[in-house]
Amino acid sequence: MLTHFKSILITSGNIEESHEQFHKLFGHDTSDIGNDSDLKIYSHNLKNGSIELCENKNQEDIFYYSQLKKHNLDNGIQALSIVSDDIFEDHRKFKEMNLNISDIEEIDFNFRNKKNIKSRFFSLKKTNPSDLNLLVFDQDTALNDKGNYEDDTISKFNQIIIYTPDIEHLRDLFTEKLGIRLALDKVFNFGEKDIRMMFFRIGGVTLEVIENPDSESLSYGGIGWHSENISKCHKRLIDSNFELSEIRKGRKPGTIVATIRNAPLKMPTIIIGLDD
Repeated sequence: MLTHFKSILITSGNIEESHEQFHKLFGHDTSDIGNDSDLKIYSHNLKNGSIELCENKNQEDIFYYSQLKKHNLDNGIQALSIVSDDIFEDHRKFKEMNLNISDIEEIDFNFRNKKNIKSRFFSLKKTNPSDLNLLVFDQDTALNDKGNYEDDTISKFNQIIIYTPDIEHLRDLFTEKLGIRLALDKVFNFGEKDIRMMFFRIGGVTLEVIENPDSESLSYGGIGWHSENISKCHKRLIDSNFELSEIRKGRKPGTIVATIRNAPLKMPTIIIGLDD
């Protein structure tokens, strides 16, 4: 079964600049660097997942995942990856469900700070505009690299926001086929119109799916990051030349949030903490 969230895959036209921006955003250096042929990959590790930042050299394939095509013609989030506790069984099961999946491949993670680590994975391919690129791995190669996080840093993912014109398609994919838990399915009204939202949970990360019937295809709406002390984190980010909104009450009771207006790669970004 799929047990926990592994990473988001992000491409950048200037990987060194983006790497430095994420370093400043997170407030700690738990990053590692790897190479695949002449392509560079930065991995920034948090408590419940990581970002894999890859330089974009205008290639159709995304670095070492030869089965995966770019989702976003611009740079930014391209795919999600999840860990399976039995990759061969999940591959067999998903194939019986007629999901469009690749063969299982074996790759080497050639990271700078540790020996090469072999890992197996397969990809779930996009078959229609409402699909998303998804990778399934047999292990999280960064599990032993989680560091210590000060109160003013960003320590983990809170949510990843996904817009889709066909919310029932993702509900069926996540719950009926992939076995990802649906925590809430509810219609909200934030002052303009009714919006249906679904909240899926895996490994402490929320996949927040928002119905957008006016769009033609699935898109990523941004990321919510968690900080243990949002007031300290807010001050640190301002001191690091990030532009932030004032801290305000979050939509979820007991939370406070702030928007980062100039986040890396211009991705919509908020930080979230608990209201003391």
